[in-house]
Amino acid sequence: MASINMDSILAKAKAHMGSSAGQSKVNTVVSKVMLGNIRLQSGGTAHTPEEAASKFIEVLRNSINSAGLSEGAIGAVSNIEHGSAHSIGNNTYIIGVYFVGDMTRPSLDEAKYGGINDIVALFNNGVDHTMRPVHGLWHGMETWSRTVIPGTHFIEQAVSDFMGNYASEYNVINISVEGI
Repeated sequence: MASINMDSILAKAKAHMGSSAGQSKVNTVVSKVMLGNIRLQSGGTAHTPEEAASKFIEVLRNSINSAGLSEGAIGAVSNIEHGSAHSIGNNTYIIGVYFVGDMTRPSLDEAKYGGINDIVALFNNGVDHTMRPVHGLWHGMETWSRTVIPGTHFIEQAVSDFMGNYASEYNVINISVEGI
């Protein structure tokens, strides 16, 4: 009866995995898995970056809905999408999540003040400035502008909620927010 020398087999496998050819193969397979080109069947869960981005969008929408914004404001900032994942190093990927639609709004005095360039930043960060209130027509009614709008910080809340509850499951190591 023939015997199997497991020590020899394991030593050869370890040597191959330690070689540049072995590491290259591992990196190629991991990249295909992470980009969704290969699906692993296992007892654990392997999520793609797109699945992680979709889960973050769900958490962000929940944060928006619970931020105390008006129904119109919620509708204006709830259209959120994600791009495709891109490799930025060994088994590390980046994927963009962004608000879509018209994020600008007119001002009561458009000629003098322009308008709001980013309502997401306005609702998230708020505004507190010392200018005199502007008087004008807004949707056919006379009104005064607000000089203080409290920030809801729904983006920071969503990042905190996601990182605290889902980061390990989705293998997310960082969420960086730009432009807010």
